Amino acid sequence: MSVQNIAVKLCGVLQGQSEEEVTAREWRLLGQEEDGTQVLSWVSTKGDKEVLNIGVYTNKTKSLVILHTFEEKLNIIQASVNASHSLLVYSVKQLPTEESEIKEPLYCPYLICLLPDKDRTPQGIEEGSTKQIMVQYVYGKSNKYSPGIRNDRFLLFKHLEYIKVYRSPLFLNECEDGSERWGFDGVYTDPETVVKEFSWAQWDATNQVLYYIHYRAPAQSFAEEEVKSPCDVSPTLSALQFHADLPHETVLNIPLSLPHLHASSSACGAYEDDPVPLRIHDCSLDLSIACRSKGVLCVMHHYLYKPLDDSTTSLVLEDSADLKDSGVNFAYSVTVLQHGCVIHSVLPDLPWTLAKALRPSHTLYNDDHLLVHIPNLFTHLLDISPDHSPCSHIVLPCDEAGAALAPLLGWGPHAMVDLSTLDVVTLSISEKDLVSAFKNTVTENKIAIVHYLVEHEGNTELAEQLISWLCLNQRPKDGDVFVRVMQEYLIASAFSLTRRSLPASAVPLLDYLPSVLQTEIHDVRVRDVCVSVSQEQLWCGASVVLAPRQRVCQFSEDAWTRLWRRLSAPAPARADPQAVSKRLAMTMHCYQPEALSRGSTPLSPMAPGGGLGALSGLPAPRRSSVSTHDALPFVELDVCTASRQEHVTAANLRAISTHLLRGAGSGAGAGGGASGTADSVHAAATRYVSAQLDAARALCRAVCKAVGASTTQQKGFAFIEEMEATHALIVFKVLEQYYLACVRISFPLPAGFSSWFARLAHRALPFPALVGLVHRGVLEMQIDVMKDVIATKDTDERTVNNKLRLIQLIGEGRARRTLAAWPHRAALVLRAREHAAALLSGAGAPAAPRERRPRPHEHGIAALPSGERLSPLDTFLDLLTAKASLNELDFNLIIEATLALVQQDAAN
Repeated sequence: MSVQNIAVKLCGVLQGQSEEEVTAREWRLLGQEEDGTQVLSWVSTKGDKEVLNIGVYTNKTKSLVILHTFEEKLNIIQASVNASHSLLVYSVKQLPTEESEIKEPLYCPYLICLLPDKDRTPQGIEEGSTKQIMVQYVYGKSNKYSPGIRNDRFLLFKHLEYIKVYRSPLFLNECEDGSERWGFDGVYTDPETVVKEFSWAQWDATNQVLYYIHYRAPAQSFAEEEVKSPCDVSPTLSALQFHADLPHETVLNIPLSLPHLHASSSACGAYEDDPVPLRIHDCSLDLSIACRSKGVLCVMHHYLYKPLDDSTTSLVLEDSADLKDSGVNFAYSVTVLQHGCVIHSVLPDLPWTLAKALRPSHTLYNDDHLLVHIPNLFTHLLDISPDHSPCSHIVLPCDEAGAALAPLLGWGPHAMVDLSTLDVVTLSISEKDLVSAFKNTVTENKIAIVHYLVEHEGNTELAEQLISWLCLNQRPKDGDVFVRVMQEYLIASAFSLTRRSLPASAVPLLDYLPSVLQTEIHDVRVRDVCVSVSQEQLWCGASVVLAPRQRVCQFSEDAWTRLWRRLSAPAPARADPQAVSKRLAMTMHCYQPEALSRGSTPLSPMAPGGGLGALSGLPAPRRSSVSTHDALPFVELDVCTASRQEHVTAANLRAISTHLLRGAGSGAGAGGGASGTADSVHAAATRYVSAQLDAARALCRAVCKAVGASTTQQKGFAFIEEMEATHALIVFKVLEQYYLACVRISFPLPAGFSSWFARLAHRALPFPALVGLVHRGVLEMQIDVMKDVIATKDTDERTVNNKLRLIQLIGEGRARRTLAAWPHRAALVLRAREHAAALLSGAGAPAAPRERRPRPHEHGIAALPSGERLSPLDTFLDLLTAKASLNELDFNLIIEATLALVQQDAAN
């Protein structure tokens, strides 16, 4: 959080403009304009007396222009200047003193013409009033009038009474010497009243919008017995959009639920003069609005209340003896209009003195967040991204004390100013704050931080570092926190990678891809404070914004047309990765890798890491930070005919393609439109599935590196044999969590992971646990795993029986290949018995009968041969040859197996 002071900076600017000693002091910020300039006042010494200066500062050019100098000190609380810096309007607040006749503060508006050779005597615009009065110029260059006319206008706000538009045009006059000079004839005396009665108003200098709250009379009821009270009115938040050449128009009407009475009966009476942003209100209502032209509007309402015994609430406005001894609830609500919802945040049971002193500050942060800063407590980062519903909010503890801050234009992104000290603070979320919050807060905050880093900041390296830290510091009582954090990383990373690689024609399909896994809002505890967060939907949100066809300028594109388009469009149904995992859980029972063909699935396991480059037309994205020491501890190659990775990828590709077609089909026309939609769906689906594999691989690399399973010395099964037993068990437990994270959201595992994971389990787990995982289909005992397992030393009969048990659990084809590679007598006997059983049952006989070739020593075979003529082996061989041809009979296998059994019996 960087800090600089406006007063110190402007004193340096004044010193650079003059060689005289700078005596400027008592700086005050009076307002800011659309072009990012600030209007300020300061007191300086001129001769033997103090004078008051008003100037305009442009931070972009570092220039300060003095507009006018008053010969006396005035309590100017707010001011505004027109675009040509030729007219100045300001409001003076006269405070009651012992010598003055006024008993209450008096607000007086004035105008000064700043043209050269003109009288600079202040002109009173209206009579002074005890109601708060502010003035503000409306910007916008008009092409409606001739070049010799400047149709300047300003707004005059009088709290609880009206808002008027005054016109102060400038005319270009021709002088006697032939030159031209601008002239000003005064303010038009017939102002236009745009708002008759209001309780709160705010001027948006950037978008030239006037927001105000007024009270509507209740609708007439048809029931005669119902009598409406005069105070039964509904507050409404409206917005007036001002144009340069067109009349202003009401573009927004939001019914509010505020615990106040009619506007004529103010609940507070004390005014807080807020020049930046310009707000006209009393202390009974603390509300502010932030808006962006891309269609983002957030309304923030801060209030204090105390829960009552009858499950109701009471708004707190004034001090009382009860409040000093008890706590109140500090609350703020944010209406995220583009999502049609309200986010309520409550800090329960705060001490009254602390709650009364706190003033939240808020600003739109980057493109997708609203930052709410509460000094000395926390910073709340609300995710208002259009890519998903408002969720994944981050709460960061804050130790810095300070007053309320206001957004400052022209000083860079996220610049805020403390109006009391003129300190300019740049609010930012640093990596240090995120790391500290991740290590010391609850699960939901951890998930939100990972989502923010991966999807919104693109900082996957820091996210992987945090996941690595959590991997090493997880506790048994944390439950599945580590799995959930990894799942959020996978979903956010896949969406982020897809968004960066999509062609322009397929960008609208991003609304149908999953972008966040955690959509529920949870309470977050920060140190000793619990932030209770809840959310509710607005009813019929699109009706509060004026439709484009009802606008004065129907074909213009501004914040309100974009906002109406978002609210009126139905919320897109995003694909659910967990639904795909449920379907995969059922199909895995029928999954037979050896019965599938590699050509029937979209991924080829021969390429390390997989990828859909051939389908998507682009190479799979890889980060430049991936080096040799970051490589995975296994060879990224599946030796089976069709791996589970291909099976999962095919299921994801089908599910995503079907979902995108269903979502985009309504917008596709016939002919070329349908073809274009199909191409876009193909591009989006293939890139997303490829991004899934890249995200899973990056996460696997980070997890392996965290537990010391990344090496450049050895890879594959040899690296497992080098591990100590404890290290192997730790690596397996962590990779087991990684496996669960991928399987639960149907993400494909990296090529070669299944075999290495199964071999690691054989090394780290007891045999009963290993058999259980194989039986449930968690471990895939591929042929490379089985060959490495049977190659281990057969120390005793138990080891042999364990290997035979594993061979029984794998598929028939892999069992044959495993037995063929195992040079043990048990494998030899099983192969011989299986071979003989197949021949005797006729399974090995050819389709067409062949002519039997007699053996050289045979002179005919009797039905019941005697032991004198043939040995038992010869008799058995004769039985086999009677069932099959010599080409099918493996004499060597049977003889070797028989000899092995004889030797075993002799040894016993």
